[in-house]
Amino acid sequence: MKKMKRRCTGPKRGYVKGIKWFAVFVMTAGLTFAAGQGLSRQYHLGDIPLNKEIYKKHLKTWPLDMAEALSPYYDARDEGLVTLAKNQGQCGSCWAFASVGAMESHMLKAYQVGPEDLSEQQQVSCNTAMWGCTGGSSNAIRYWELKGPLDESSFPYTASDTTSCLDLESPQLGYRVIDWHTVAANGYKNSVYAYGPSYWRYNVHSDFYTYWNSGEPGTVYVNNESDYQGGHAVLLIGWDDSKSAFLCKNSWGEFGGPNGDGTFWIAYTGHANDLGFGMANFSLTSLVCSSDAECDDGVYCNGTEKCVAESCQEGTPVTCTEDDSFCNGNEVCNEATQECGSTGDPCDENAVCNEVDDQCDSLCGNGVCGPGEDCSPCPDDCISGTSGGTCGACFKGKCDGVCHPVKEGAECSDCWTSYCCGDGVCEGEEDSENCSIDCPATVCGDGVCDPGEDRCSCSEDCGAPDQEICNNGIDDDCDNAVDCDDSDCEFDSSCICLAKKESCQSDSDCCSNRCKNGQCR
Repeated sequence: MKKMKRRCTGPKRGYVKGIKWFAVFVMTAGLTFAAGQGLSRQYHLGDIPLNKEIYKKHLKTWPLDMAEALSPYYDARDEGLVTLAKNQGQCGSCWAFASVGAMESHMLKAYQVGPEDLSEQQQVSCNTAMWGCTGGSSNAIRYWELKGPLDESSFPYTASDTTSCLDLESPQLGYRVIDWHTVAANGYKNSVYAYGPSYWRYNVHSDFYTYWNSGEPGTVYVNNESDYQGGHAVLLIGWDDSKSAFLCKNSWGEFGGPNGDGTFWIAYTGHANDLGFGMANFSLTSLVCSSDAECDDGVYCNGTEKCVAESCQEGTPVTCTEDDSFCNGNEVCNEATQECGSTGDPCDENAVCNEVDDQCDSLCGNGVCGPGEDCSPCPDDCISGTSGGTCGACFKGKCDGVCHPVKEGAECSDCWTSYCCGDGVCEGEEDSENCSIDCPATVCGDGVCDPGEDRCSCSEDCGAPDQEICNNGIDDDCDNAVDCDDSDCEFDSSCICLAKKESCQSDSDCCSNRCKNGQCR
């Protein structure tokens, strides 16, 4: 017996106070049934993410320099490549709507066919590799490798997986999926630009419903709550670097969402939880043709398609010769420049590339707290601790990690600031020698009067020395003489004292510093 996967997330619904529902689905011998009810808020559960091994196996990499060639803003709707948002209703079929949306966009981009209104019900009822209204994945797109899509008019959406399959009885369009692949996180933009809008999934938390229902137009969703609801599949159609966000077409109604058109913005990063972003994309081929132009899918890197005997033939993918350099990564076809490019440094931020041995050497353990390191993963390189105090000075003589200001003072270790080399803040026991990454050594002449510099040691950054003030205890003119010991103060009134038996008002008037009965002693 296998546990059935979660439903694709749909719009949150209201509920009667005191009566809440949830459903756990179990599949056995191809049957699905509700395993229980209880007191919990009603909601629909999520998209089924691809197995990590499968995702990695089909991963398409992109040249490092391709992202630099892309515009900081892109909306595929500006090129007429996106159909209107639809509504999946009470069926967990977001995976079908994301797949169909991708097919509609690819037909527009590759063959200028459409905008078509294709059938989602074909996927829900006919794709037996998926789970109908209980869930599906981006693998659904591969259903069209052997079969063609159907028009909505041929097989209308019923929001039910009990509707019988009609794809053998309905006219299939003459387009087939080829080159289905998954996309790395740094390649989402490249993929949308080169291949077209496609299937994109993420994890939904409860605050997304609030954003969807109440967000202002143009605002960006950033996850802050940990109330996980399930996965969801949408169509990735663009991005805006000024917002640091992706633009997606949802399947919760044509006029829904913060933008009022079925789309929403979601931040690249900065979420409280891992939202599990993932993407799949593909190319199209046409079964019937009369010229090579009809077969051209607009993608350079998969080769030039030809029309042979009224049938489109796939092109030969562009191959790139390796340059034998390990540290610039692999050479792959760059769709933006239509030439080969390198994928870039293969090492992560905690390692440095070693060209001699063709490997990534860990930065941890070299005795230096460098970029990408801090005291958590690299305690041997990066110091940490608390700034001072003792546990004995804490309440009841014990440290509990929390400062209680009413009961504890600055002598308690819990009330001292903890420090961690590599966190970007110079504090505690850190200095330029043991934590130069947080406390860079001061450099006279850099235009900044840093701690440790003053007018005497670095007039270039801190300004020229002042004239000596004769009664402030400071060497104002930087001549190593303070106040009355400075020759500049020889005739200053504060440095002239009265001799013995001269009239005085206070001890400070007298050279002997003794004034008694109005006379210096």
